[in-house]
Amino acid sequence: MDLSITKGEVNDIQVSVNQTDVSISQSNSLQVEVTPVAGTTIAIDRGMFGPTGPTGPTGATGAASTVTGPTGATGAASTVTGPTGPTGAASTVTGPTGATGAASTVTGPTGPTGDIGATGPTGNMGPTGSTGPTGATGSSSSYFNYRTHTGATSGDPGSGQLLWNNATQISATQININHIDDSNVDIDIFLALIGIGQTIVIQDENNSGNYQSWQVSGATTHISNYWTIPVTLNTSAGTGTSNFPNNHNVIFALTTSVAGPTGPTGATGPTGATGAASTVTGPTGATGAASTVTGPTGPTGATGAASTVTGPTGATGPTGATGPTGATPSTPLSTKTASYTLLTTDYTVLGNATGGAISLTLPTAVGASGQVYALKKIDSSANAVTVATTSSQTIDGRTTYSLAVQYQGIMVQSNGANWFLLNTNNARNGTNGTF
Repeated sequence: MDLSITKGEVNDIQVSVNQTDVSISQSNSLQVEVTPVAGTTIAIDRGMFGPTGPTGPTGATGAASTVTGPTGATGAASTVTGPTGPTGAASTVTGPTGATGAASTVTGPTGPTGDIGATGPTGNMGPTGSTGPTGATGSSSSYFNYRTHTGATSGDPGSGQLLWNNATQISATQININHIDDSNVDIDIFLALIGIGQTIVIQDENNSGNYQSWQVSGATTHISNYWTIPVTLNTSAGTGTSNFPNNHNVIFALTTSVAGPTGPTGATGPTGATGAASTVTGPTGATGAASTVTGPTGPTGATGAASTVTGPTGATGPTGATGPTGATPSTPLSTKTASYTLLTTDYTVLGNATGGAISLTLPTAVGASGQVYALKKIDSSANAVTVATTSSQTIDGRTTYSLAVQYQGIMVQSNGANWFLLNTNNARNGTNGTF
């Protein structure tokens, strides 16, 4: 058996080992480490305890442990409330906000009404609203009691009465009414207010189905005790159409349109935004007065395409002055076999002298300015065709020309005094103008 004994403070320790038994006695404080073997018994006998000695001085406090000891079990809850400790100093660190509590289901009491605050400044005036629609024209009516007078169609119908200027009442163009109604009331002031376009109704006093409606068509006239009212029938019914009987009680009603007073002009509203450009060409405005200042000449625009529409024919201008009468066209061609004095209607004259010499005498050149003649000999004889003048007039200074050869000819023209050669054919000079 192995045995080891470690003792901090031992007084008179007695250890006896007998084979497998170990005993320790008289020890105040010891630690024993034993490694027994099977069947070994260890017995410790300290003997009798003596009285406890005085408490020794407290040893110095050991260094703080660096190892946290295990937390002991929580003790049972105290049943006695301990005294409240003093309130600690206010924390300088704001704690986290707690979660919002559930909404209260109990309405708290209403607090007292606070004082009315001062009135705020007046706001800017808003824009003027659009003008409202014009109300319908109002009207008022006045009626008076009268009796019909059918025994006359003109003049004063008599106090309390009215009449028509036609025996067929609805064909009347004028109603005469006394200024005193059937209740002996003077209604001049009302009759004087009747105007053109106003409506007048004459109705049976006892039946509204019998009536005549008239429109005033002209100015009323006051004649002594009665008024004349020009009228045009609007409509009628019952005995109003077939004629009210004489001395019948009727109502004379005046319907007057009353125009209300003109309201004040509203403030001008703000200018609205410019609308989109119109796609429709507006009508051409009236031509303004002619300017008295000549504006600068603008650039010449491009020439437009030729119009495919023929413009209207302009008005015919005035007839011009009649020009001088021209020469009458000459007879295109004539042949003469005897002496002949040319006319203004001649032009080409052919002379045939086969039967003997002939003369073709020109008419006077005076008053025949521009007249032209062509003269020609057409025969082959030796007989001459002489072109002569009148009143000592000349042909290029000569009084005669002789055509002696076949097909010789001349053309002459008047200047209003004499004749002049324009052309000659095979002419030849000779005595006294002979060719």
